[in-house]
Amino acid sequence: MFTIVLLEPQIPPNTGSTGRLCGATNTRLHIVGKLGFELSDRTLKRAGLDYWDHIDWNYFPNLDEYCENLVKNESFHLLTTKSSTLYTSRQFNKNDYLVFGSETSGINEPFLKNNWNQTCTIPMKNSHIRSLNLATSVGIVLYEAIRQINE
Repeated sequence: MFTIVLLEPQIPPNTGSTGRLCGATNTRLHIVGKLGFELSDRTLKRAGLDYWDHIDWNYFPNLDEYCENLVKNESFHLLTTKSSTLYTSRQFNKNDYLVFGSETSGINEPFLKNNWNQTCTIPMKNSHIRSLNLATSVGIVLYEAIRQINE
């Protein structure tokens, strides 16, 4: 089972939509660090509809501790606009962690630099667009990972 990791998400509908996607695909969701909303936020619940009881999710308040454990124990992929490695060139395995940063700041630089070989990106043709919506990005990469393991 894949695990989607959202590091310090700031926008409740993105987290709610990601939760709903995780429920639909039987994917775990880890929400990590300082959030830009309360987990009881009505917009979070509205975006996830009434599916939260059917989603395998956990909240981890300590970002540094979570990232330290992730590096030690897991196979992971860091999604960032700063990478030149396409997500489609990565080999995904069924227990991998797909890690996405905050909508406002991405994944912090020191963590990216220390784990650069784990980075990948979703290509964008228009150089005037800085990034894609978080929930959209999660869907793109998760379905590629699912496609790879179902072949």
